[in-house]
Amino acid sequence: MVCVDTSFLVALIRRDPEAENLLENYVTTETKLTTTPITVCELFKGAYKSNKDENIRKVRKILTYLQISDFSVHACETYGRLVNELRLKGSPIGDLDAMIAAIALASGESLLTSDKEHFGRISGLTVRTW
Repeated sequence: MVCVDTSFLVALIRRDPEAENLLENYVTTETKLTTTPITVCELFKGAYKSNKDENIRKVRKILTYLQISDFSVHACETYGRLVNELRLKGSPIGDLDAMIAAIALASGESLLTSDKEHFGRISGLTVRTW
């Protein structure tokens, strides 16, 4: 399973050819794709900020193809540990990204994102890019 981050979903919404090719590959190989409630919030925030009904419809449509991972107690604990590890190293990444990473880690999934700089700092998280 692969947890997709906001950056990948935005690329799909914008019809980025590389993102579309990767999605086609995942569909062909029957790779299960998930996302997080945090990512869903970020997508709707952007769609409503654009003030375009079309963007809101696109977000709703793309979400019908994804399983939304739970923000479980295990993910919350992972978040707490992760944020403090990064703080002690002097390399925090921001709460929303840390929550996304914690959910992927707790679910045992890799994370597909264009933000390798932030997510690459997280020990144990497999980061995929396109």
